[in-house]
Amino acid sequence: MYLVDLDKKIIHDMSCIKYECHTNKIPEDKRKKLFNLQTVKRMTDTDHVPRFNGCEYCLSEYYTLDFTKLFR
Repeated sequence: MYLVDLDKKIIHDMSCIKYECHTNKIPEDKRKKLFNLQTVKRMTDTDHVPRFNGCEYCLSEYYTLDFTKLFR
């Protein structure tokens, strides 16, 4: 199962959750559950609007670093 933070647009993998994910701090009204990997792949695709990002700790294979944030 996967947990989506709709506020920060981050997807977490609940099978290998880490302390750094802080999923307990996501408000109940900003959560969404996903049950298959195909939906996660579709949501992290570059053509999907809004584009979601994988968590860098528990779903790192779908995490992409936004280099524009480095220069702000």
